[in-house]
Amino acid sequence: MSLISIITPVLNEEDMITPFLDHLALLQGPFELIVVDGGSTDTTCAVIWDYTLRFPAPLHLLSAPAGRSGQMNTGAAAAQGDILLFLHADCRIPADSLQVITHAYAEKGVCGGAFIHSFGEPGLFHAVIGLLVNTCTKYTRAFFGDFGIFVQRDVFFQAGGFELIPFCEDLEFCHSIRRYGRMKQINRVIRSSPRRFQRIGRVKLTVVYLCAIALNVAGIRPLFLKRYIVDR
Repeated sequence: MSLISIITPVLNEEDMITPFLDHLALLQGPFELIVVDGGSTDTTCAVIWDYTLRFPAPLHLLSAPAGRSGQMNTGAAAAQGDILLFLHADCRIPADSLQVITHAYAEKGVCGGAFIHSFGEPGLFHAVIGLLVNTCTKYTRAFFGDFGIFVQRDVFFQAGGFELIPFCEDLEFCHSIRRYGRMKQINRVIRSSPRRFQRIGRVKLTVVYLCAIALNVAGIRPLFLKRYIVDR
């Protein structure tokens, strides 16, 4: 089974980092975890350092200037695995996910992919949003970051990594790597926190996301939208 490098960008995630590390400790199969801090001012880094010696897999803490794209690129540059899995700190994946990802590469032409997305809380709104985004990604194979994007390490660098743009770097990255092979959505569900919807508001954030995607298609990425989509 291939070594998988899990790469997680963080910034002031003291509330999320402990349950995230506890969750990853239950994963089956060989992996390393690379956490790239963007300048946290809380206890995030201290918690990670405390876990280093007792985590069941190699755990590395790196630093990079704040910015999700740059942080993930920094983690990829240090990765030893044949497969890179970009995982947010507020996401949870099934214990056998690494095995399923490895098996996906046995299919001809597969160079990357992602999970099926779900929010970690029940409710009609979250169910409808989940249905819509999963339907879209089924046909476009352009995944958002909280879908748990994975890619072959060589393909990542051939595609140039994540573009250093304010937002939608995940969608642009998926467009880039599709030149090198097929993106597969594996039959496993990733659960992400709806905390941003709770903080900003369901309707408001939905409108912001739709506007951001539409503007991104035109190559327009207003910086004021970044605080809704990326900033915590």
